[in-house]
Amino acid sequence: MTTTPGTTRDPLGDVRPDDRWLVIVAHPDDETFGCGSIIAHAAEGGADVSVACATRGEAGETTDAIPNGADLATIREAELRTAADTLGATRVVVLDYVDSGFDGEAPAGTLCAAPLPEVTAAIGRLLRDIKPDIVVVLDGSDGHRDHVRVREATRAAFADAAPGDNVPVQATLYEHCLSNGLMRQWLDEMRKDRGDSAYHALDPASLGRPDDEITDVLDVGHLLERREAAIAQHRSQTSPFEGLSDPLRRAFLTRDYLARVRI
Repeated sequence: MTTTPGTTRDPLGDVRPDDRWLVIVAHPDDETFGCGSIIAHAAEGGADVSVACATRGEAGETTDAIPNGADLATIREAELRTAADTLGATRVVVLDYVDSGFDGEAPAGTLCAAPLPEVTAAIGRLLRDIKPDIVVVLDGSDGHRDHVRVREATRAAFADAAPGDNVPVQATLYEHCLSNGLMRQWLDEMRKDRGDSAYHALDPASLGRPDDEITDVLDVGHLLERREAAIAQHRSQTSPFEGLSDPLRRAFLTRDYLARVRI
């Protein structure tokens, strides 16, 4: 990533062909349901985009499109690779952790059962191998423990970097967020249209990332068709945007919210 001497470059808005991006996620579909538009945005600018996925999503619930007894890990990895290609990513790296599931005791071999230093070291190796200019990770504010673990390990990998590593000390870390303001709109729609008592019990202040922590907002509406095509590749999973009103669905899919992390 280069800039003209004496100028300040916006690395998110001004994407160039010599840029290297690394998007780190926990499960197949996170790269699309969460970071799909930012991957497409970087690829559109000519950047070399790598996607690293910690697990193969073995613990995910499936749609009726998947027959009983199917090898979910194999199916979801294939969906990941096809969706990432649709978005314009140049490579996909899958780590060998097992999906921890949303709650309960994390079995041996799962991402959340692995010691944090071990996961941090795995991400550190990716950073040294790829030498990214930009790193994007989900902020984990949806509460899934695997998302939180990947965010923690990514932050730790940056904190552990030494000047001799070349990267990641020169990379910029962003956390991809769901803004609290947008999540409040979602909660209002859930309470109005679905009437589930569980939604009534949610605290609006606890949803997503506080708006004052968001540092960058990207208009990615022109990439909606590509994002939708990538979402369609994840046939084994139910999209979190399914069933939303069209205005709210577009609100989720046409703007990306990020928080720059300074470590």
